[in-house]
Amino acid sequence: MSTKALDNLDFACFGRPCFGERFSGDTVIIEEREGLLFIAIVDVLGHGRDAYLVARQIEDCLREIWSDDVVKTLHQLHTEIKGTRGAAAGLSVLNLETSELSYTGVGNTALRVFGSRLMRFYSTEGIIGSHLRTPVEQKLQLNKSDIVLLYTDGIKDHFDLNHYPQLLYESAQTISRNMVRRFDKQHDDATCVALRYRK
Repeated sequence: MSTKALDNLDFACFGRPCFGERFSGDTVIIEEREGLLFIAIVDVLGHGRDAYLVARQIEDCLREIWSDDVVKTLHQLHTEIKGTRGAAAGLSVLNLETSELSYTGVGNTALRVFGSRLMRFYSTEGIIGSHLRTPVEQKLQLNKSDIVLLYTDGIKDHFDLNHYPQLLYESAQTISRNMVRRFDKQHDDATCVALRYRK
């Protein structure tokens, strides 16, 4: 990744498989290209090795097809993985020049923003690769010190700053690990991406 383009960002991800499993069906893709930062979080249905193999297929696919149009990328992914067990996914693109973040998602992934204000982006119902409702693109102008979290449903969703006030000050690496360690569901794969915007 271009160090210069990412000087204003601190980002990290952390995940672990379901209790008793060696492989996780969750995956994260983070890539920078031509002034755009693509961040995707994927939760393949089920868990274990079979889910892991589909997650790798999705990861390879997204690295090839992603663009600044998150809805188009999601539709392409849906077509590419038909016939698999399917997945939930949240796809986002940050324009490093304008600080605009675009997001779309299907299934049990979430995007939340903490810092200058509190916001939540929701994913539409459905399963990518199986049945897909019309995805919705949501946009946000990032402000200095905003913290963006993307996570799968292996993390309990009902938390706020009262449960984790240090979130406003810690590094992205620490936040992503603490989100999984503090709010995970033991019997599911759990993954979190944390991004702190410093521009």
